[in-house]
Amino acid sequence: MMYKVLLVEDEDLIRQGLKKLIEDVIGGFTVAQEAKNGREALESLKRSLPDLIITDIRMKEMNGLEMIEQMRHSFPDVPVLVISGYGDFEYAKKALRFKVEDYLLKPVDRIELSQYLTGLKERLDGRKPGAPHHPSAPQSGGIEENERKIIRKVKEMIHAHLDQDISLQFIAGNVHMNHQYLSSLFKLETGQNFVDYVIQCRMERAKQLLRETNLKIYEIAKLSGYDNAKYFMTVFKQLIGVTPSDYRENEGSRIFEP
Repeated sequence: MMYKVLLVEDEDLIRQGLKKLIEDVIGGFTVAQEAKNGREALESLKRSLPDLIITDIRMKEMNGLEMIEQMRHSFPDVPVLVISGYGDFEYAKKALRFKVEDYLLKPVDRIELSQYLTGLKERLDGRKPGAPHHPSAPQSGGIEENERKIIRKVKEMIHAHLDQDISLQFIAGNVHMNHQYLSSLFKLETGQNFVDYVIQCRMERAKQLLRETNLKIYEIAKLSGYDNAKYFMTVFKQLIGVTPSDYRENEGSRIFEP
């Protein structure tokens, strides 16, 4: 089944490129309606309701955020994907408060767009007969609660993969979110940068292993996500203030006393 897309973009070349990417590269979607600004998009919605709206933000006459705000009064559940050349986090925050599903930056990353559309297609394919045509609106708690849930999931994934190469892109792909937006959201919710949080968690795991096991230092380094034991020892001393061996001697020796 082909799902219909309303594509809202004021630059002709970008709109044509997105249309080709959506229809010829990813598949499962067809750009059934096109608009050059928010006003044209609202008129188009009166004639036919799409399965997805993909819109730019900065446009003449009526920008994307104004269009989304107005259309939500009549069409609260239509999925909306925002694409913009402006990496301002405030735009993303405002867009999400209008129940926008995701926010991608130009130039559009083919993999990120593909991940989003593939996930949406699975949801649309899974609709049960008699169910509403579009995904339900968020329940009580709103977007803030949804953001907190996402960050909780991100933290769980970090702890589950501490012995692996944890990248922001990998985590973002698993929570179906733009990695730049997720980075800003993580800092906003936790007060820490993503990378700093990962390092902190790795150090906590290393300290626990040093206290509670007789594993060798290089084995603990590996389990804490460091293939290079010397680099692990350098980072550990910089952050904890002592070498892993000294930490074990001072903090963990009592555990192994006869």
